[in-house]
Amino acid sequence: MDNSLFGGPLPLIEKALDIRQARQGVLQSNIANMETPGYRRHDLDFAAMMEKSMGGGATLARTNPGHMSPPEEGMDLASGVRRQNRPVDLDEEMLAISENQLMYEIATRLAAKRFEGLRYAIDEGGK
Repeated sequence: MDNSLFGGPLPLIEKALDIRQARQGVLQSNIANMETPGYRRHDLDFAAMMEKSMGGGATLARTNPGHMSPPEEGMDLASGVRRQNRPVDLDEEMLAISENQLMYEIATRLAAKRFEGLRYAIDEGGK
């Protein structure tokens, strides 16, 4: 665990908020383009993006020519946006947006609690 004043979970929460915000944009784009002919649903894989941002993201190796290759098509590895081969469903998008907003709010509350703890330590430490 990081011993610096603003270390610990704050950088992780910051990354989570950034990824949640990016996912919100992707989901809103789906709704905006749902009437566009040929448009297919997109989504951002939150778990994969968090793992990648934390330095994870182990790659799969083919140890035998008979093994299947990892699915690289359909996913923009730079941004984490996955294209799905199906049209946009408004109900599904609204549910995904609601879930994403809830998770964003939880992350902001975690950050706020961390700052409240720091403020308490500073205020009470001066007494």
